[in-house]
Amino acid sequence: MLALSLILTLAPAPIAHAADCTSGARILAGITFERLCANVVDVLIDAQIEPGDAAALRAQVVDDAAAVQAEFGLDFPSRPVIHVVATTARYAAALHVLFGYPDVTARWVADNSVAFFEPATGGIAVDWDAIRDRRPITAIRHELTHLITLSACAPRCDLVPAWLNEGQAHFAEAAAPGAAWRALRMRYEAASLVTTGTFMPLTVLVTQQSWNAITSWQGYYKYQEAARVTELLRDDVGGERPIATLYQRLRGGENVARAYRALSGKDFAEFVSALPARLQEGADGPGIETVGGTPEGPGTSFVLYGFAPESEVTLSIDGRFYTSHQVVTVSPEGSWFGWLGDAAPSGVYRLTTATGAWCASVVVAKRGGRRAILDPDAVIGDPARDPCAPRPRFRPN
Repeated sequence: MLALSLILTLAPAPIAHAADCTSGARILAGITFERLCANVVDVLIDAQIEPGDAAALRAQVVDDAAAVQAEFGLDFPSRPVIHVVATTARYAAALHVLFGYPDVTARWVADNSVAFFEPATGGIAVDWDAIRDRRPITAIRHELTHLITLSACAPRCDLVPAWLNEGQAHFAEAAAPGAAWRALRMRYEAASLVTTGTFMPLTVLVTQQSWNAITSWQGYYKYQEAARVTELLRDDVGGERPIATLYQRLRGGENVARAYRALSGKDFAEFVSALPARLQEGADGPGIETVGGTPEGPGTSFVLYGFAPESEVTLSIDGRFYTSHQVVTVSPEGSWFGWLGDAAPSGVYRLTTATGAWCASVVVAKRGGRRAILDPDAVIGDPARDPCAPRPRFRPN
């Protein structure tokens, strides 16, 4: 919620929250929007977006709104209005008119976000070009989580730390159906922070201002850390709706520490001190983990984690009809993400990572992609061979 720290100099355009959705066109910032009714949400779609994409987006928003309301045990107080624009340039123009941001601010926000919720108006704007290629589309679920959080915490939203606010919104993305690859990244990239000594103490993630000030690589990893911390908090609170239960106490005037103790029976200071060990549990690295599904759809995703910051790692992918060998440079936080998509045929693959004296490999069954070549002479890889296994030494007689 970067918008919390912005100073507005123009009067924002009013966001209409109709009791019922009515179809029709609206022109805003020179953009023609078509209104789609997504159950309890109004989605205004840029007319330049293809009808097939618009239909898929509407279906996703229906699911997102239902999931977010169930998570918090609340209904939206009024119909959310989401403006989805076709390009980043049009996104910046919409931010300027919708939220009253100065041109320079609108352009900066457009360059540094893919979707945006403005608390002052309750509106959401989305850059379709920036989110269309990653499936499932989860950016709107993230922003709807921010929107309903304002109802969940009122009148004591001052008690919600940024790491919980942003962490829950990011966790909602990883928990979406079909987003297992996001959950994989969240789990192991957060662990990599601990292994590489780049873990950020919660004390620097409390205020929205300090949260917004963390940029570059850490600006990405703060979301992974906050989401994973939120997941652990949810686990400790327990119950069918841990977030709904937690926020009920927050709006009653208890801070997170008091609410956590009342709900879990544990001391919050101990929760905080145990975070590095819990984040790293079962994932101390270096290592490689995989999961079914990719940002493009069917396939297999994988994440390298726990390597020395910005080190070079040899990555080999070997299947019967497809092979790839490359040297990748991991992030300053020691991880790297990739996937086997449509370019690789279905089948069994061995993924191997090696650096220096360290080597590890994992065998996965990949589904989806082009059909495998059936010509036995075309076999180019051997997934059964483990390049990390020790080889017997032969001595001459």
